[in-house]
Amino acid sequence: MPDSPQVDPSTIGDSYDAFYQARNPEHVYPVEFVVRAFLGNYPRHKTDKAGYPGKRVLDLGFGDGRNMPLLHNLGMLVSGVEISQEICDLTARRMQALGVEADLKVGRNHAIPYSDSFFDTVLACHACYYIDPGTRFDDNLREIARVLRPAGAFIFSVPIGTSYIMAGARDLGDGHMEIANDPYGVRNGYVLRKFDSEAEIRSALSPAFTDFEIGSCRNDFWGIDEHVWAVVCRKQG
Repeated sequence: MPDSPQVDPSTIGDSYDAFYQARNPEHVYPVEFVVRAFLGNYPRHKTDKAGYPGKRVLDLGFGDGRNMPLLHNLGMLVSGVEISQEICDLTARRMQALGVEADLKVGRNHAIPYSDSFFDTVLACHACYYIDPGTRFDDNLREIARVLRPAGAFIFSVPIGTSYIMAGARDLGDGHMEIANDPYGVRNGYVLRKFDSEAEIRSALSPAFTDFEIGSCRNDFWGIDEHVWAVVCRKQG
């Protein structure tokens, strides 16, 4: 796969503005692991669908809002955080057309504009592992834990080291990788946190989280090898 142009990490918001303006779909569809996490019942993960109505959920890094109609249909009170006002405005218009109420704000993984213990659930679908300059993954985790109530659920995905986005990336240590060959031309020069084992996930999150339910997805989407961990855990009480 050919190298894509480098992107200044400080302008990634502009890159994603252009990305979402170009795709701007009328309808959106939830990510499969999110459907399974909220609705599925498995040997290592059980859901209680009766417990969702009225609960506050944060969709962190919501993108085009594809998971919001599902969360809304479950009766949850939906909020979202993205890195630019442009993305928030695009998604707000889309959700309004779909009849989905959502409170959308500009923020970052390490700077979430909500008060302490505000949410019952935080969902970070392909999002919480983006690392801003001058920060580390631990900074993101501390902020996510801050806005979660005690025993609140954290549902998220993070890349496995064999994922396509890690090809040719520069290893900065402790799982932090500077991306070099993003086929979509959005993330080159940006730092993402990858994990190579379940033990690494537990070690990184255990200071603030417990009750880990860890799965994985290893897909080849016509040359895009998307390998991710899918995790459900809870903030320590």
